[in-house]
Amino acid sequence: MIQKYLLLFLFSFISLSASAETGLQLLNRAKQQTDPAAQIKLLNKAISKAPKLADAYHYRADAYLASGKINQALADYSKTVSLRPKDPFRYYARGLAYMQAGRASLAQTDLTKAISLKPAHRDFYLARARANTALNKYELALADYKKYLGKRTPSVALGRELIPVYLGAYRYPAAEKLISAQQAAGNDSADLHYWQGRIFSGQGRLDEAVSAYSKAINRDEAYASAYRYRAGAFKDMGDFEASLADYTTLLKLQPEAIFFNRRGLVYEEMKDFKHAAEDYSRAIELSPKWAIPYNNRGFVKMQLKDWNGAKTDLETAIRLDGTSPTPYVNLAGVYWIAKKDRKNMFDNLDKAVRRNFKNFDSLYDEDQKGWMFKNINKTAEFRAVLYK
Repeated sequence: MIQKYLLLFLFSFISLSASAETGLQLLNRAKQQTDPAAQIKLLNKAISKAPKLADAYHYRADAYLASGKINQALADYSKTVSLRPKDPFRYYARGLAYMQAGRASLAQTDLTKAISLKPAHRDFYLARARANTALNKYELALADYKKYLGKRTPSVALGRELIPVYLGAYRYPAAEKLISAQQAAGNDSADLHYWQGRIFSGQGRLDEAVSAYSKAINRDEAYASAYRYRAGAFKDMGDFEASLADYTTLLKLQPEAIFFNRRGLVYEEMKDFKHAAEDYSRAIELSPKWAIPYNNRGFVKMQLKDWNGAKTDLETAIRLDGTSPTPYVNLAGVYWIAKKDRKNMFDNLDKAVRRNFKNFDSLYDEDQKGWMFKNINKTAEFRAVLYK
């Protein structure tokens, strides 16, 4: 009986001791844990005892992040920001979490705030450089990398990270210098050859670009971006069969609307309007609010003499994006070829001009859009609409 009471006494003592712990003591115990789930349990208790203990929210956010619970982590980081609005590291931590969540714009805002509070801290610039890169703001990213580096030479790893940023900013000599440094360090990766190809493409050296992309693909046969850019290079070279083959491979790797649309353009070049229309239809299925494939399919339907279908597609393209002049030009062509409707033809042509259509020569060239305005494009009235 005495033993039973002793056990009850000890249990009660332990329970009272645990309940007597302060929020700070619970936080310190949580810091000693390596298991995120155990940390979260202790930090829940710490927060219930001390609801304004910023570090408890911060460490719980870290634990949530380690557990893959990004939304809970962001909520806790936001709480630390509200409790410590002048602490730059709170914004920095939330900015990194936003990056992990793929929300680069919010990350960039937080990291800018961190820099404003502590402009001498280098790591803030590196993190913001990466956020700016994710936002395709390459010049801003390079400025931040420069602030991070100061007078230091980038490491091999950071030099590799910088190459696509220089490419995005069209700074090819700087990218080439870093590529040479990578090669000197023994790097013969698919990425390196792909980046070299991007430089050649940008310089109009298409044969060399194709060779570089091919080396990337030889090292990684699932390298989607290399197929994408090699397909574009083949198309620019007029090798439509090769371009078609690369887009077909790319679509197996990444069946996205943009690539169905691009393969449709290759089919157009090959005068295979049926398959072009099918690809534009797939692009529309995948991205029904994107105006461009509607315009392209409308143009192809004109080639197939499906005038009603063409008119519907072109009107849809205009409804989705009324700023582009091209659907108006094509719709003007439908009115002229199918209906000999001068009024609506000239009205749409005028709307195209008002939307900054400039390629007037194409309207006289039979190999471009001149076939849509045959005979009418020889009149003074037609020229007056264009050159008013």
